[in-house]
Amino acid sequence: MKIDEAREVRTTCPYCGVGCGVLAKVAANGEVTVRGDPDHPANFGRLCSKGSALAETIDLDGRLLYPEIHGRRTDWDEALNLVASTFSRTIAEHGRDAVAFYVSGQLLTE
Repeated sequence: MKIDEAREVRTTCPYCGVGCGVLAKVAANGEVTVRGDPDHPANFGRLCSKGSALAETIDLDGRLLYPEIHGRRTDWDEALNLVASTFSRTIAEHGRDAVAFYVSGQLLTE
């Protein structure tokens, strides 16, 4: 596909458990646009304020691209070991109900 032959791609909004249908398009100048998929049974072309803003999340500016601890760049092993040990310590001190996760129903790990 040539860059000037931009096409829309069907995808799913990641922000909640509804899983609204989204049509995403990249223009020749790199501009990304999104709109609701009118053929999707969950949203029939409508998007909420979060879904409507999906294109604003594409840019890498301001996005964390590697792990950091207290503002210092580190490797994944050190970062994950810190997270695991902190969870373990919190559970040991406060019980297993002291740690919980609040996540989207659209996680790729489901």
